[in-house]
Amino acid sequence: MDLYFRSYRSSSAGNCLAVWTADTSLLIDCGVKTLRDCRAIVGGHQHSHGPVHGVLVTHSHGDHLSRDGVRVLQEAGIPIYGHRHVVPQLRARHDVADGDDSPIRPFPGDHFVFGEFDVTAIPLPHSPDVPTFGFAIQAGHGTRRRKLVVCTDFNDDAAVRPHLAGADFVFVEANHDLDLLRQHFNPNSRYHLSNVKTAHLLCDAFGDGHPAPKLVVLAHLSEDRNRERLAVGEVQRAFERQGLRVPFELDTAPQFEASRVIRII
Repeated sequence: MDLYFRSYRSSSAGNCLAVWTADTSLLIDCGVKTLRDCRAIVGGHQHSHGPVHGVLVTHSHGDHLSRDGVRVLQEAGIPIYGHRHVVPQLRARHDVADGDDSPIRPFPGDHFVFGEFDVTAIPLPHSPDVPTFGFAIQAGHGTRRRKLVVCTDFNDDAAVRPHLAGADFVFVEANHDLDLLRQHFNPNSRYHLSNVKTAHLLCDAFGDGHPAPKLVVLAHLSEDRNRERLAVGEVQRAFERQGLRVPFELDTAPQFEASRVIRII
């Protein structure tokens, strides 16, 4: 089974990711802010990779599910799913009705099967009173089973670290550089993971001989408070300080455009 991933947007201005096999396709978030861009992403994905069977929403902030995103997904007949603690906030924010016929629905539990995907919801500490989740998604069987982990919008890595074990691909937040944060202060940055904390997380999870993924993508970089070279450099230096080489390919997610298609092997 071939497993693929693509980031369509990854920033505080909007987020939309995709994971798919030949038979199952999911978006993670649809927080793009214009109808034109939402339609281009959803329609383009379906044209190139087949029908989208659902959207998993991480939390209720508008850069992860926008009003235009809801409208486009409803037009396309694509169901929207969130954790049971997230759905009431999503419905209230987007003025969507409750009930079994609602276009925004709770997924079956903290661990569930969706088509060819085995999905685990990972609770993440983010803004107060805004329940937030990442996802560990597995597909395939036996030696061909693959695991990807997607976690952004959090400020403490304790909940994430156990789920990184055995991952073949990791998409993780590296939101801000501490020096740039001092120059362009934003109080909301305290709800996000800094480059330093992301580097420590990756060292703890994959240093000292622990099995590492093939690829790690640093995501949700702040436009004003981060740079690709700073995020990547922080991870490289963290491993170097331990006398280790970085044991995976390291990349960053584009903020305002689509990434390459990533085949997870």
